[in-house]
Amino acid sequence: MMKVNIGLLGIVVLIILILVSISNLNSKNEVLQEDLIIIKSLLEDIDNDIHDIEKKIEK
Repeated sequence: MMKVNIGLLGIVVLIILILVSISNLNSKNEVLQEDLIIIKSLLEDIDNDIHDIEKKIEK
């Protein structure tokens, strides 16, 4: 009986660890997503600035 309880406790611990790691990965994924959005907006701004400078040079 004791072996079964220890085994079940081990399974519960593993399930909890898996759930915590999935949650941790999701939070890291959200941070990376936000950083990518910021980088994308910066690149768009730089691209627009380059086009504006090219238009000024052509005139």
